[in-house]
This record gives sequence, C-alpha cells and structure tokens, in this order.
Amino acid sequence: MDLLVRASRYPEWDPGVLFATRLAGQLRSGLTALHIVQGGIPPVWDYDAGLLLAEYAAAIDEQIGLARSAGPMFEAFAESSGAVFPQWLVAQGHVGDALRYAGNWHDLLVLARDDEDPWATPAALASIALHVDVPCLVVPPGRQELQLECIAIAWNGSIEAIRALHGALPLLRRARRIVLLMGRRHPGLPPVPAPEFALEAWCRRHDFAVEFELLEGDVDDGRLIHEAARAAYADLLVMGAYGRSRFAERVLGGVTRYMLQQTDLPLLMRH
Repeated sequence: MDLLVRASRYPEWDPGVLFATRLAGQLRSGLTALHIVQGGIPPVWDYDAGLLLAEYAAAIDEQIGLARSAGPMFEAFAESSGAVFPQWLVAQGHVGDALRYAGNWHDLLVLARDDEDPWATPAALASIALHVDVPCLVVPPGRQELQLECIAIAWNGSIEAIRALHGALPLLRRARRIVLLMGRRHPGLPPVPAPEFALEAWCRRHDFAVEFELLEGDVDDGRLIHEAARAAYADLLVMGAYGRSRFAERVLGGVTRYMLQQTDLPLLMRH
C-alpha cells in the first residue's frame, strides 16, 4: 500500500505528516510527502513588468530549492518510523491539481483537518476529496495515530459507498470488528445498474465477519451516522457521498459537511 500526504510545512512536520508517517510504519507501507509551492502572478505594470516577473520567478525557484533540501531529513525520519521507501516530492502550482496528479500512483491520500490552513479546512478538504481519484483519509485535530480495532461503514448502496468500501479494503483486513451501518437507499439516487453489487457476498469473499446495524431515520443525517459509529466504538468511519449529489457535496451539503466539521473520528471518504 502506498500512502500520500500533503506536507504543508518543514522542517517541523505538520500533524498530517506525523499521522501519515505513523500509519505507514504501522502498515509497513510506502509513503510520499508532497510539498506544494504556491504562488500567483503578482500585479504587473508595463514599466517594470520584466523586472517583477524575473524577481517572482527567482523567488519561486528559491522556495522550490529550499523545499527540496528537506527531502533527506524527511526520508530519514519516515524510514526510522517504519515507512517503506519514503519519498519527498516538491511541486509548484495548485494544491488540488498536484494532489490529483500524485494520487494516480498512490492508494490512499492522508489529509489532516486544520482550520488555520486554508487548504485544510472542511470546505477545502471536501473540494480535494472530490477532485482527486483516490480514497482520502481525513484526520481530525488531535488524532496522532489510527487504531483499527473497529471500523464502521456508512452504507446506502450508492456507487460512492461502494468505491469507499473498496478503497478501505487494506484497512478492513486489519480490523478486529467491522460494523455496517445500513441506511435506506436515497430516493434521489438512480436505479441500481446490472449487475447489482452483492454486499454480503463481497464480505464473505474477503472473509469479513460483519455486524449489520439498520439505521432508523434520515439517510442524510450526519448526526445519526456519527452517533451510531461512536456507539459501535469505531476507530474509523468509511463513507461515500451518502445520498447527496456531487454538486451538493461541492457546497458542503448534508452528511459530508457534518462529518468534516463536527466528527472527531478519522474518515475514509471516496466520491
């Protein structure tokens, strides 16, 4: 399994990097930390356009060079924590685009929630999760490591829920308990295409002893899902879009908004 994490700063590692490094050691997996140098073109006036652009390019190059110099330090730190072949990468540009590109050769993207970081707020994390094509593990503030005693899965039969379930497979194999929180299929979802995904057969194929719990109430009720996961003593909650359209999720509607803003549980999400 190959993990990817955005490194927002160095040489003092941010909570996401520390969490991902511990997880890579726990899973004996690969780990890539990606630092993204951001920058926009400053206002340019005709009389000094050449000078300003040259100074801007030089400043960006300096930031990239400094960021690359942190590579050996990160790789030594991650390797000492048990990560396999850790790698430090530096990119320049839009954070979402860089993570989406790097996600193509990784299995899981670790994202730490941090209201002080504009790219780690609930709204930003929702945008990233929709933008990348890789499962995202969203870590709430204060979480330093991932326990895998019990994993809860929010299930409503949607394609997003299936994708989240499949993305969580390496972690599910390590869990001692798996609790499936069964919600009613949302009436706004399209009909199930053939062939239908056989959930119980999938669980038997992977030798998972799953506990099924039927949720009573609105399938879009984030509080209900959160309380059910906490009642099961879950260490991780796996979920897809769970009954919201992609457009609604882009403006943080429904259960995704509640979970990203309120829960203290790590979330594995895929849209």
